[in-house]
Amino acid sequence: MKENWRICNSSYKEIQEKYHLDPILAKVIANRTDTASASDYIDREGPLRDPMTMKGMPEAIALIRDTIAKGRAITVIGDYDVDGMTSSTILYQAITKAGASVRVRIPDRVEDGYGMRPYMVEDCVEHGDGLIITCDNGIREFEAADTARRLGIPLIITDHHSIAEEDGMEKLPDADVVVNPHQKTDPYGFENLCGAGVAYQTARALMQSFGMPEDPDWIGYAALGTVCDVMELIGENRKIVYQGLRRWNAHPPASIQALMRQGSCEKLDVYAFGFIIGPMINSGGRLDSQQNFISVMLSQNPVQAETAAKKLFELNRQRQLLTDEGMEQAAALCEKQKEQTVQVIYLPELHESLAGLVAGKIKEKYYRPTFVLTGTADAVKGSGRSIPAYNMFAEMNAVQDCFSRFGGHPMAAGLSMDESRIGELRDRLNANAHLTEEDLKPVVMIDMAMPLRYANAHTADVIAELEPFGTGNADPMFADKGLLLERVRWMGNRKKAANLFFSKDGEIYETVTFRIEALHECIAESASEEVWERLYLDGTLEKPIPMDICYHVGWNVFRGRKHLQINVSHLRPSVVI
Repeated sequence: MKENWRICNSSYKEIQEKYHLDPILAKVIANRTDTASASDYIDREGPLRDPMTMKGMPEAIALIRDTIAKGRAITVIGDYDVDGMTSSTILYQAITKAGASVRVRIPDRVEDGYGMRPYMVEDCVEHGDGLIITCDNGIREFEAADTARRLGIPLIITDHHSIAEEDGMEKLPDADVVVNPHQKTDPYGFENLCGAGVAYQTARALMQSFGMPEDPDWIGYAALGTVCDVMELIGENRKIVYQGLRRWNAHPPASIQALMRQGSCEKLDVYAFGFIIGPMINSGGRLDSQQNFISVMLSQNPVQAETAAKKLFELNRQRQLLTDEGMEQAAALCEKQKEQTVQVIYLPELHESLAGLVAGKIKEKYYRPTFVLTGTADAVKGSGRSIPAYNMFAEMNAVQDCFSRFGGHPMAAGLSMDESRIGELRDRLNANAHLTEEDLKPVVMIDMAMPLRYANAHTADVIAELEPFGTGNADPMFADKGLLLERVRWMGNRKKAANLFFSKDGEIYETVTFRIEALHECIAESASEEVWERLYLDGTLEKPIPMDICYHVGWNVFRGRKHLQINVSHLRPSVVI
């Protein structure tokens, strides 16, 4: 796949001098923020904003306290993904600590779908609850909110998803209180919290109102939700994730310890959250019911946690196999409709919980906005994943009559629709798409050109000061040109990774890459397919191959041993950068 490599040209001298920073550190920071905001970026350990400044928070806390004072029970309605599970856990533990009787309901992905339903509200009334609180959902549940109003049960919606608009005005459900930092008149000042972030601030506000300390584990749940919901790691999110990881690496809850053991995870970081712990938790909602697992997160019983972790590990393994099968089928269809800018792929037999995963993989492989639709008993459901140049949620709004239900944000969305309108949806989305050839090329942003000889322990230490890395705060990217690939050492029987040995100016540099397909493309273009086949067989080359690379540098800890690692993420035939 052709890529656009671009070196950031931000000036860093002012930041370097003002904060007395290493030049590499200053340059990376300058690429992510301006001088005025640099101090906030550098300060990972600072306090969060006052939760009571969030719109609706004072009213929400007053209503919770009033319900507790009356001795009425409270139901928390969450979501089946990691963000929903972690936000539910935070609210349950905080409200329980405040003295209330609390139960948590996690909708079933297949039977209930996403969000609060009117029958859930009716169930709360029958149960005798005095209050419903949503987390990570509710901002578009108009019918359920109307049901709550009609039946006279108070409702607090805490959510972080985009707010619907009607005639240019915000359209909010008829709840007693709405807490969502996306509200236009919200003075809070940071709108990009995930559901668990909003729940965490709600829990903090509740504890402050009672003069009670917060549980130090809550920020860990907020960090896990933030990473797994792919929120930008800027502002408060960066502080939440940094501080949450620090807490849990010292004192992980029983459920997290059990998942770490199953995932052979020695240390928690953004990667562990996003690719080990998170997928296991998510598998409970994809191939089972999360109601079966939420009690373990709430109680933190070590024996139950171990049993649940083993089950989640097996479910995740099943999920991986099913996702790979779905990916193969989707790629085959994608090859047949390559001319379409927006990919709308219908796989009626695919498990509906895997649509988003397959859409994400297709989007990465072909770099096209992608919708993957699956058939259900009564309708078609699906998920979409986008590229930066395509605001998926806005484009769906333009054809909203195609959907019976939809929601999301610029980079991802979910939907329900009638099978008969799939062709129409495909045609209209593609007719409306005005993406250029450049829009459809991935852009690789390089922090600075830096020869591999500077990828040393000092640089790794400097880079570590900028963690955590993730969406919105990318792991610093460096580039070097005119390297010679001398040989390859394959890793594992499936050859999913490799050590690449480059030479330059008489020195040999050992690197690692997990981008085997990109390596294949580069060698086939630089030399030939035959050269690649021989290299893939035994790792040898008859003569070195000139390449340019983009890479990350940092520390890798494995089995208690720490070593420097240069991770090659992008390769191309050698040209002038």
